[in-house]
Amino acid sequence: METSPAAKEEQSYEEFEPFCKWQKHEENDILQVHLPGFRRQDIRIQFNDAGILTISGKQGSSDGDETSSTTKTAMRGRFRKEINIFGNCRADQIRAKFSRGILSVTVPKEVVQLSKQSAQDSEQSAHNLFGFQGITVSRPKITKQNAVKMVVVSLAMVLAGFAIYRLCII
Repeated sequence: METSPAAKEEQSYEEFEPFCKWQKHEENDILQVHLPGFRRQDIRIQFNDAGILTISGKQGSSDGDETSSTTKTAMRGRFRKEINIFGNCRADQIRAKFSRGILSVTVPKEVVQLSKQSAQDSEQSAHNLFGFQGITVSRPKITKQNAVKMVVVSLAMVLAGFAIYRLCII
């Protein structure tokens, strides 16, 4: 009885979750997926219209591995990772690089930059809308001493309100 070439190799795959790490930057985000033991041709990357990036792979999935033994049982890893990509990315510029067991997927962001003049114009129109013409709005600096004073005043107001409430009921 002859053994068919397809039956020569029995493959069983162990599902695993690869270690992933995001690096956030102003102009892009980089996803690093650690895939030790994988080769470039073992990995598949897809990005669909719904904004889902799918990374999958089977370890040693190429047909170039021929052995002289009649039956070989190979325990290999496989994975599938689906990631929702944010809406402000430039999908046509997503790039991937695989080196030394680490897959790096670069997801460029759409950068919305307002010119200095348009930022000043929008700030000025907000001031005009609320009647703050000619007034510069600045955030007060809160020191520890001022914070304590605010807490004391708030407590005094709560106690005064409670006292008035009690007097009105009696």
